[in-house]
Amino acid sequence: MRDKSLAFLHEAPIERQSLSEIVAKRILEMVTNRALKPGDQLPPERDLADMLNVSRPSVREAIRGLSILGVVTSRQGGGAFISQLDGEALLGPIRFFLSLEEMNIRELYDARSLIEGDVARRAAQNISDEQLKVLAEILESQVATLSDPTQFRASDFQFHEAIWVACGNAFLKRIGESLNALGLEFRRRASEQPHVLEQSLKDHHRLYEALKAGDAAAAARAAEEHMHNVYRSTIARNLKG
Repeated sequence: MRDKSLAFLHEAPIERQSLSEIVAKRILEMVTNRALKPGDQLPPERDLADMLNVSRPSVREAIRGLSILGVVTSRQGGGAFISQLDGEALLGPIRFFLSLEEMNIRELYDARSLIEGDVARRAAQNISDEQLKVLAEILESQVATLSDPTQFRASDFQFHEAIWVACGNAFLKRIGESLNALGLEFRRRASEQPHVLEQSLKDHHRLYEALKAGDAAAAARAAEEHMHNVYRSTIARNLKG
């Protein structure tokens, strides 16, 4: 999809900071000014990355966040499309997200702890050998991303998504996705720190071992402790400004 409605993408190179957030905002701008309409297909990942002068992982992270918020939908056979929601409905979740203040971080992670703990408990009872294999592969790949926060965040989402799916409850999966998306902006600054990524990787391994053992109580504890660690590192970084 290369037409004049997307020509302005080439006009202003994106500064290399908070890239996925800026990519998401650019796409939202195209939606609100009607350059992209409901049902329109987004350009391929590679093309968007070239147009915006960013990496493909940054584009992928932005589209994933917009998908969770309902702005973008994926269709069978490939491709990302602008959803059929009207403008106000599209902007509603974004406005809620932007209205969050630092005092909300504790409540957000309190909710995540409750949800992720129950999801992990259910996943320990339902997870298949194939799903465990996928988790193991994700963990193995995470080791190579400790020096790349953007890649690690993408891998982190894949790890949690696999557990949301394994829990066997579509509503809990969607809630987990939404809370993860809301925490992303708070989390972004903290996750730039190497020791924070290393702690998350340790937490992921502990959770994986509990799931592999089929120990529902241990899996719930591991997930809750992971959320507590994420909260502590996030609040510490945000309070430093």
